[in-house]
Amino acid sequence: MGQTMKRMVQEGKTIIFISHKLDEVTRFADRVTVLRGGRVVATEDVTGATSAAQLAQLMVGRAIIFRIDKEEQAFGEICLEVEEVCCLNEKRLPALHDVSLRIHSGEILGIAGVAGNGQKDLAELLTGLRRATDGRVRLLGRDITNHSPRALIDAGIAHIPESRIHVATVGSMNVADNIALKHYRNRPGLFLDRGGLDKMSAELVAEFNVDTPGITTNAGALSGGNLQKLILARELTTDPKLLIAAHPTQGLDVGATEAVRNRLLEQQAAGVAVLLISEDLDELFTLADRIAVLNGGRVMGVVDIGEATREQIGLMMAGKQTA
Repeated sequence: MGQTMKRMVQEGKTIIFISHKLDEVTRFADRVTVLRGGRVVATEDVTGATSAAQLAQLMVGRAIIFRIDKEEQAFGEICLEVEEVCCLNEKRLPALHDVSLRIHSGEILGIAGVAGNGQKDLAELLTGLRRATDGRVRLLGRDITNHSPRALIDAGIAHIPESRIHVATVGSMNVADNIALKHYRNRPGLFLDRGGLDKMSAELVAEFNVDTPGITTNAGALSGGNLQKLILARELTTDPKLLIAAHPTQGLDVGATEAVRNRLLEQQAAGVAVLLISEDLDELFTLADRIAVLNGGRVMGVVDIGEATREQIGLMMAGKQTA
């Protein structure tokens, strides 16, 4: 992409490049205009001295912490056990092959891999959206293999899906109703307590800093970052034992990314087991305690974060090395 844009500029063309990926901005742009809240807050020439931290502060209005220093975390009992699990994909072809994993309460296990190597299938299998053809899955010692999504929610599994638009939310429903999707069954009687649900939704919108005109605004009108905060507000208030987060910061700006990562660390500190699926190695090395690598639907190995290197993880992702 960069070479193409440079060639177009050399041909005399003008390019307006819109991105919230700050490394792209500093690499490709000659000038940058920063918008915040629909207003121009700065226009600056991009030089070798222009840093991502400076641009991030202009975008968000405060300093952004790019590197999170994790505190030492004591793990609890084994929360999730996946033992030699196999499953098929949408085309009825093998997607996972004898996958075995363990996650402790209070641990973040990262899942690394090139897109299409079984990460999506693993997340769907653990949330009841895909059936295992072999193997067993246990949550806190209880067999939950091929249980329904509803049963898995009741068992304590929360899910941040890969697609926040097509899977995690209903765009034509308002903010309050999207939050109620995980809470309406907890209400007694045959009818919804509309006032109670609206009050809870307003409190969660404020707590999770969801920027929306109101709880009656359709979820489809929210930005990606605010939609993800809405999903977090709904999922993290179900008192989960296991949180499955698939690409939770993909496509988000630096402010929303920081907010999501801090929420994941809060869940870990509260003793929740977190399965973090991400293609962002910086994110995995920042948040995870161990990294498991998938290639071709197989686990190439599981590495403690203190011993892992990007080169090693890259070779495992390519199927060239095992742990």
